[in-house]
Amino acid sequence: MKIKKYRAETMQEAILKVKSDLGSDAIILHTRKFKQGGFFGLFAKKMVEVIATADQDNKKRKESKLSDSKQIDENIILKSELSQMKNMMNDLMGEIKNKNQQSLHLVVNPALERLIEALWTLGLSRKMAKDLAEEIANKVNLTDLNNEEIKDILREELKKELIDIQPIELEAGKTKVVSLVGPTGVGKTTTLAKLAARFSLFENKKVGLITADTYRIAAVDQLKTYSEIINLPLEVVFTPQELLNAIKGYSGYDLVLIDTAGRSQNNQLHISELKGFINNVPIDEIYLVLSATTKVNDLMKIIEVYNEIDLDKLIITKLDETNSWGTILEATAKAKKPLSYITVGQDVPEDIKLPESEQLVEDILKGLEL
Repeated sequence: MKIKKYRAETMQEAILKVKSDLGSDAIILHTRKFKQGGFFGLFAKKMVEVIATADQDNKKRKESKLSDSKQIDENIILKSELSQMKNMMNDLMGEIKNKNQQSLHLVVNPALERLIEALWTLGLSRKMAKDLAEEIANKVNLTDLNNEEIKDILREELKKELIDIQPIELEAGKTKVVSLVGPTGVGKTTTLAKLAARFSLFENKKVGLITADTYRIAAVDQLKTYSEIINLPLEVVFTPQELLNAIKGYSGYDLVLIDTAGRSQNNQLHISELKGFINNVPIDEIYLVLSATTKVNDLMKIIEVYNEIDLDKLIITKLDETNSWGTILEATAKAKKPLSYITVGQDVPEDIKLPESEQLVEDILKGLEL
């Protein structure tokens, strides 16, 4: 007896696979539904698994009986096939009923609809808002809860998503080399200056600066001004070899910060150049700098493209320019990288923060209206 397992997105697709592989004589032994993939319980795809078998001996006996038409019991064969068809139809009808119930659940559950809309206004994509709301609705009955109780549940769910916050960590006697990358206009140079001032002035660390952003003269001048104010050395490099030499020149320093040219996610050539530039030198950590004001669709594209550069952590900037902090959730979920810092203004170094999970959740939910 041959037993095989089949997986598909719907019961109908799974049954068709069984019938195509094992024939109409296949016997369904077991079915189950499960979720595949996803992130922190979100975005998982619903799947169906069917275990079936084909009785080879029975098949041979049927072939033997077919050779003698007088011995064929058409009624038994027909009854068996009808029984299998009935089982298939019952499975399909059950699946259709479940889907209809899920759709009806959205329509007749105003509390769920309000929660989805409220999460969307926080800056989440429609998909993430819907997945998060339904995840909560599967655990509790939203209609039995008031707004504050729903917010409390949301707080707990969001804390799970934002638990991984990792700053730059230095080790005694070792030089940490950190590079900032990202598209144009997200504030990489200002962010680098804030980090440099934070470690130099507040933590009394020896910090060296390097800029490879030679495409914009203003960027070099800007960082040069910051370095003079903070009294830190600055090296300007044009090639990977010059970058390597500059890093070696900072031997004995606690922290080396590297500014890079902004590169559009839509220009694959420039992304490849950046990747070749920084992947050939000993950089300990690469931070992707993202603006909280970026549209979600563009944010997803940026993360997808920059993930080619072996990113380590994220920095979210310009949170003072938006009321929708939900982009932080979208960014960390898409990149699957820890959040490191956020910036909330232009002042150096005051406006760079190491976020705390609980406070960050409160900031995300502060504009929530149910």
